[in-house]
Amino acid sequence: MSDPIRKVVKGLLGVNLASLGKLLTFGPRGFARASLSAYHVASRIETEDLRKIPVASLRQILGDRTPAITLKMEPLDDGTLPLDQAICLLAILTAEKPQEILEIGTFMGHTTRLMAECLPASMIHTVDLPLEPTAQLEELLPKDDFHLINRRIVGRDFKGQPCEKQITQHFADTAQWDFREAGHSTFFFIDGSHTYEYCKNDSEKCLELCGSKGVFLWHDCDDDHPGVVSPSSAV
Repeated sequence: MSDPIRKVVKGLLGVNLASLGKLLTFGPRGFARASLSAYHVASRIETEDLRKIPVASLRQILGDRTPAITLKMEPLDDGTLPLDQAICLLAILTAEKPQEILEIGTFMGHTTRLMAECLPASMIHTVDLPLEPTAQLEELLPKDDFHLINRRIVGRDFKGQPCEKQITQHFADTAQWDFREAGHSTFFFIDGSHTYEYCKNDSEKCLELCGSKGVFLWHDCDDDHPGVVSPSSAV
């Protein structure tokens, strides 16, 4: 079952009076999120692999560091980083202060812009699929999130902004991209294709790029994206 279909099924199972109330107040998007949330609360379903990952609070990660972040409140597209997750990413990023950053999965460029604005002295490398992928590129490794790939406007949110001068946009399939184009990046935000094959490929190549000395953040480590957390390809 594809990821979009799986979410639809879970959302339908989670429909209740509270989620219907969200429909009246916040529209279809709020209704969908409330229904998914209700499903997870009711079922308490977690993959075995997800339960094996240690849990740490943001305060435990930051320790005594108290980073200041810049974060604008604005409407978000489906597929962009939710506010609470953006706060965590930017807090860790600002505490680490890397000189070069690699983001895998540009999409609209919302997270790219946030990172650049929080670290105005740093360089952001961000990579997304070519705007017109060839059949050869599409067949390299199994992909998902085609509903997002098909409607992306790569880099829309940082183009024309003052922070654009800090950002280098790369267009490539990471299955065959030369990661050395990302310079000496030591901070990695991996949010490209969420299949096991791509997560493994992207993680290993980032690890090689930084000589095993870097900070890694993966997005969508949840039971809706088993490829992100699975230790094997049998997902």
